[in-house]
Amino acid sequence: MATFPTLSPSTRLITPAEDQFQPHPTMNGIYDATLLCGSPRNQQIDMTFDALSTADKDLIVDHYDGQQSGFLPFDLPNSVLSGFTAADYLTGGYLWRYAASPEIEDIASDQAGGCVLVHNVSVSLISQVTELQFVVGADLRIGLSLSGGAPTVTQPGAALTITASFDAGAASTS
Repeated sequence: MATFPTLSPSTRLITPAEDQFQPHPTMNGIYDATLLCGSPRNQQIDMTFDALSTADKDLIVDHYDGQQSGFLPFDLPNSVLSGFTAADYLTGGYLWRYAASPEIEDIASDQAGGCVLVHNVSVSLISQVTELQFVVGADLRIGLSLSGGAPTVTQPGAALTITASFDAGAASTS
Protein backbone atom coordinates (compact mmCIF):
# COMPACT_ATOMS: atom_id res chain seq x y z
CA MET A 1 0.00 0.00 0.00
CA ALA A 2 1.68 3.16 -1.21
CA THR A 3 0.72 6.41 0.51
CA PHE A 4 -0.53 9.24 -1.71
CA PRO A 5 2.27 11.73 -2.60
CA THR A 6 3.07 14.35 0.04
CA LEU A 7 1.68 17.38 -1.77
CA SER A 8 -0.63 20.11 -0.50
CA PRO A 9 -3.72 20.60 -2.67
CA SER A 10 -4.83 24.05 -3.83
CA THR A 11 -8.49 23.12 -3.25
CA ARG A 12 -10.36 20.29 -1.55
CA LEU A 13 -14.01 19.38 -1.88
CA ILE A 14 -15.15 16.79 0.68
CA THR A 15 -18.37 14.82 0.29
CA PRO A 16 -19.33 13.18 3.60
CA ALA A 17 -19.95 9.45 3.83
CA GLU A 18 -23.51 8.12 3.58
CA ASP A 19 -25.19 5.52 5.77
CA GLN A 20 -26.26 2.53 3.72
CA PHE A 21 -29.93 1.80 4.27
CA GLN A 22 -32.91 0.52 2.32
CA PRO A 23 -36.21 2.40 2.70
CA HIS A 24 -39.43 0.39 2.43
CA PRO A 25 -43.12 1.13 3.00
CA THR A 26 -45.00 -0.38 5.91
CA MET A 27 -48.63 -1.52 6.05
CA ASN A 28 -49.78 1.84 7.43
CA GLY A 29 -48.12 3.80 4.58
CA ILE A 30 -45.26 5.18 6.64
CA TYR A 31 -41.81 4.50 5.26
CA ASP A 32 -39.39 2.60 7.40
CA ALA A 33 -35.74 1.77 6.73
CA THR A 34 -33.36 -1.11 7.31
CA LEU A 35 -29.72 -0.33 8.01
CA LEU A 36 -27.69 -2.50 5.63
CA CYS A 37 -24.19 -1.90 6.92
CA GLY A 38 -22.43 -0.95 10.13
CA SER A 39 -20.38 1.86 8.60
CA PRO A 40 -21.00 4.74 6.18
CA ARG A 41 -19.79 4.44 2.60
CA ASN A 42 -18.78 6.56 -0.40
CA GLN A 43 -16.90 9.35 1.33
CA GLN A 44 -15.22 11.39 -1.40
CA ILE A 45 -12.41 13.94 -1.70
CA ASP A 46 -11.92 15.96 -4.89
CA MET A 47 -8.61 17.86 -4.96
CA THR A 48 -6.85 20.17 -7.36
CA PHE A 49 -3.13 20.83 -7.40
CA ASP A 50 -2.30 24.07 -9.26
CA ALA A 51 0.98 24.87 -11.04
CA LEU A 52 2.79 21.64 -10.21
CA SER A 53 6.22 20.99 -11.60
CA THR A 54 6.58 18.09 -13.99
CA ALA A 55 8.30 16.06 -11.23
CA ASP A 56 5.36 16.62 -8.81
CA LYS A 57 2.81 15.83 -11.54
CA ASP A 58 4.72 12.62 -12.24
CA LEU A 59 4.47 11.68 -8.54
CA ILE A 60 0.67 11.64 -8.83
CA VAL A 61 0.63 9.86 -12.21
CA ASP A 62 3.14 7.24 -11.01
CA HIS A 63 1.11 6.71 -7.82
CA TYR A 64 -2.07 6.24 -9.86
CA ASP A 65 -0.29 3.70 -12.08
CA GLY A 66 1.23 1.96 -9.03
CA GLN A 67 -2.21 1.59 -7.45
CA GLN A 68 -3.40 -0.09 -10.66
CA SER A 69 -5.79 2.77 -11.37
CA GLY A 70 -8.52 2.48 -8.72
CA PHE A 71 -7.81 -1.13 -7.73
CA LEU A 72 -5.40 -0.91 -4.77
CA PRO A 73 -6.33 1.19 -1.72
CA PHE A 74 -3.90 3.63 -0.08
CA ASP A 75 -3.57 6.02 2.83
CA LEU A 76 -3.46 9.83 2.72
CA PRO A 77 -0.57 11.83 4.19
CA ASN A 78 -1.22 14.73 6.57
CA SER A 79 -0.23 17.24 3.87
CA VAL A 80 -3.41 16.44 1.92
CA LEU A 81 -5.46 17.24 5.01
CA SER A 82 -3.44 20.28 6.11
CA GLY A 83 -5.42 23.28 7.22
CA PHE A 84 -8.18 21.42 9.05
CA THR A 85 -8.62 18.63 11.54
CA ALA A 86 -9.41 15.46 9.63
CA ALA A 87 -11.82 14.28 12.35
CA ASP A 88 -14.01 17.33 11.64
CA TYR A 89 -14.70 16.11 8.09
CA LEU A 90 -13.54 12.54 7.60
CA THR A 91 -14.66 9.39 9.33
CA GLY A 92 -11.69 7.37 10.58
CA GLY A 93 -10.78 3.85 9.55
CA TYR A 94 -10.78 4.42 5.80
CA LEU A 95 -8.33 3.83 3.01
CA TRP A 96 -8.78 5.52 -0.36
CA ARG A 97 -9.05 4.56 -4.03
CA TYR A 98 -9.03 6.65 -7.18
CA ALA A 99 -12.62 7.30 -8.27
CA ALA A 100 -11.34 8.38 -11.71
CA SER A 101 -8.02 8.87 -13.42
CA PRO A 102 -6.22 12.16 -12.62
CA GLU A 103 -7.03 15.02 -15.01
CA ILE A 104 -3.99 16.98 -16.12
CA GLU A 105 -3.91 20.42 -17.74
CA ASP A 106 -0.55 21.60 -19.09
CA ILE A 107 0.08 25.36 -18.87
CA ALA A 108 3.02 27.40 -20.13
CA SER A 109 4.33 29.66 -17.37
CA ASP A 110 6.82 32.46 -17.96
CA GLN A 111 9.52 32.25 -15.31
CA ALA A 112 12.79 34.20 -15.45
CA GLY A 113 12.33 35.07 -19.10
CA GLY A 114 11.91 31.48 -20.25
CA CYS A 115 8.89 29.33 -20.91
CA VAL A 116 8.40 26.58 -18.33
CA LEU A 117 5.60 24.02 -18.42
CA VAL A 118 3.51 23.66 -15.23
CA HIS A 119 0.57 21.37 -14.62
CA ASN A 120 -2.83 21.66 -12.98
CA VAL A 121 -3.88 18.22 -11.72
CA SER A 122 -7.37 17.22 -10.48
CA VAL A 123 -7.77 14.04 -8.43
CA SER A 124 -10.95 12.37 -7.17
CA LEU A 125 -10.70 9.81 -4.35
CA ILE A 126 -13.37 7.61 -2.78
CA SER A 127 -13.20 5.88 0.60
CA GLN A 128 -12.91 2.19 1.29
CA VAL A 129 -13.63 0.68 4.69
CA THR A 130 -10.50 -0.99 6.08
CA GLU A 131 -12.19 -3.37 8.50
CA LEU A 132 -14.89 -5.96 7.98
CA GLN A 133 -18.29 -4.53 8.75
CA PHE A 134 -21.59 -6.07 9.80
CA VAL A 135 -23.98 -6.46 6.89
CA VAL A 136 -27.63 -7.39 7.46
CA GLY A 137 -28.84 -10.27 5.33
CA ALA A 138 -25.39 -11.51 4.31
CA ASP A 139 -24.84 -15.21 3.98
CA LEU A 140 -21.73 -17.16 4.81
CA ARG A 141 -20.26 -19.50 2.22
CA ILE A 142 -17.45 -21.85 3.06
CA GLY A 143 -15.55 -23.50 0.26
CA LEU A 144 -13.34 -26.52 0.73
CA SER A 145 -10.97 -27.88 -1.86
CA LEU A 146 -8.89 -30.99 -1.47
CA SER A 147 -5.71 -31.44 -3.43
CA GLY A 148 -4.47 -34.75 -4.69
CA GLY A 149 -1.60 -36.45 -2.97
CA ALA A 150 -0.49 -39.73 -1.55
CA PRO A 151 -3.31 -41.77 -0.05
CA THR A 152 -3.41 -41.70 3.70
CA VAL A 153 -4.65 -44.16 6.22
CA THR A 154 -7.20 -42.93 8.71
CA GLN A 155 -7.83 -44.52 12.01
CA PRO A 156 -11.37 -45.32 13.14
CA GLY A 157 -12.82 -42.44 15.08
CA ALA A 158 -10.74 -39.77 13.31
CA ALA A 159 -12.80 -36.69 12.56
CA LEU A 160 -12.52 -33.05 11.66
CA THR A 161 -14.69 -30.60 13.51
CA ILE A 162 -15.09 -26.94 12.59
CA THR A 163 -16.95 -24.66 14.96
CA ALA A 164 -17.90 -21.06 14.18
CA SER A 165 -19.57 -18.61 16.54
CA PHE A 166 -21.16 -15.39 15.30
CA ASP A 167 -22.42 -13.60 18.38
CA ALA A 168 -22.70 -9.84 18.67
CA GLY A 169 -19.11 -8.67 18.83
CA ALA A 170 -16.12 -10.47 17.47
CA ALA A 171 -16.59 -13.67 15.48
CA SER A 172 -14.53 -16.70 16.41
CA THR A 173 -13.63 -19.99 14.82
CA SER A 174 -11.94 -23.12 16.05
